[in-house]
Amino acid sequence: MAKGRVVERSSTEALHTTPVRDGAARTRGPAASGSGDHLKEKAWAEAGSARMSLLILVSIFLSAAFVMFLVYKNFPQLSEEERVNMKVPRDMDDAKALGKILSKYKDTFYVQVLVAYFATYIFLQTFAIPGSIFLSILSGFLYPFPLALFLVCLCSGLGASFCYMLSYLVGRPVVYKYLTEKAVKWSQQVLHLHLL
Repeated sequence: MAKGRVVERSSTEALHTTPVRDGAARTRGPAASGSGDHLKEKAWAEAGSARMSLLILVSIFLSAAFVMFLVYKNFPQLSEEERVNMKVPRDMDDAKALGKILSKYKDTFYVQVLVAYFATYIFLQTFAIPGSIFLSILSGFLYPFPLALFLVCLCSGLGASFCYMLSYLVGRPVVYKYLTEKAVKWSQQVLHLHLL
């Protein structure tokens, strides 16, 4: 390879040499002129599985909602007043009311309360539903500090990891299907910044 030239293989396995300017020899992938076409082809390939991705997302959500239903059904018998306050907290008043109910049942039904807390927190984090911050505060009220810290860190980490996996596996084909032009534009901007 001559100095000042980059040798690249295209998808047809032919070698291309491209003259480079100062320090731009560290490029990866297709040549800069063909990168737009390459990104558009990638977008079309990714968009082909968007319907299947949406089906997977809906089935995962319904499965998780069913697990939440089972957790709720296995919870101890609640009075009508307690049942009204047994919901995902949206503000501090909701969190206080839920904390009073859970602290009442925590001593007798420790495992059920812990599993309900754990499953609810991960469900909210996985599907990016607001309310997990109040569950973080609630854990400090219900449990000793070391256990509360461990629960919040574990649930936040697992929920965020599941959310990332869902967006990576399911979100990419959906974005390429319905936002093809923007996805190609963003990919070109990222590629351009990577080359700098």
